Amino acid sequence: MFGFRVWREARDRIVGFPGRYHAWDIPHQSWLYNSNYSCELSMVLTGAAFFHKYYAYLYSYVMPQAIRDMVDEYINCEDIAMNFLVSHITRKPPIKVTSRWTFRCPGCPQALSHDDSHFHERHKCINFFVKVYGYMPLLYTQFRVDSVLFKTRLPHDKTKCFKFI
Repeated sequence: MFGFRVWREARDRIVGFPGRYHAWDIPHQSWLYNSNYSCELSMVLTGAAFFHKYYAYLYSYVMPQAIRDMVDEYINCEDIAMNFLVSHITRKPPIKVTSRWTFRCPGCPQALSHDDSHFHERHKCINFFVKVYGYMPLLYTQFRVDSVLFKTRLPHDKTKCFKFI
């Protein structure tokens, strides 16, 4: 609920919970995808994000076909492609919304991200997308949105704006 309310104030951005970033690998002279904890981010995973439906149209009909072909080939990188597209159009980074809970699913089958090839493919995607766009559209940000009362214990006679946060 809180993430959606944040998105309503910034409808031109991707607003979501898990943040990621890209980094320049000096020895290999290439871009890397990184999911380590950092104060900076340049992408938000779209599996837990809000974005305007117009971006879905642009992704399907306007974004270069070569990018969609790579996403289909790897069955990976659609979230990176969406972040490239939105940052390219808006010249703005995504907005990370802090979540009270960590996304975990112990009963779920093994995630794609546990496969050794997953990160290698994502590195390749970022570098290919940069070639297609002709530049790096992803922008870094340290901005994150927290509810004013995030993780705050209030007396029982008081109410929070968002009762489940």
